[in-house]
Amino acid sequence: MHVDINTTERRQHPRTLSHTEAIVSSPHGVHRYTVSNLSVAGALLVDGPALRRGEHVEITLLLPLYPEVRVRAQVVRIDDGAIGLAFQHVDDRTEDHIQSALLSEIERSQTGGRIADIV
Repeated sequence: MHVDINTTERRQHPRTLSHTEAIVSSPHGVHRYTVSNLSVAGALLVDGPALRRGEHVEITLLLPLYPEVRVRAQVVRIDDGAIGLAFQHVDDRTEDHIQSALLSEIERSQTGGRIADIV
């Protein structure tokens, strides 16, 4: 059995379920999706029209409390109406921005939306 090491490594990135939406531009149009799972390496989209495996798209992530992030991606998985995208980062800044938003969202979810005062 062949295991793709890059896939294994990507699964180690923090991910969160949040109220994140995405706008996907493909050769077939522009559509809005719900992001059900997000990491710096990719996203799992639901609640939108089908895309084709292998298709290249541009995705705009509408992150809570953060400016939108635009990144190119490839459809790598289609499963029960969910669409798996692998991001194709052009620079570290985009990846850092997504990581920062994810960590903030994880912290916010663990504190019930309250950030502890620093004394």
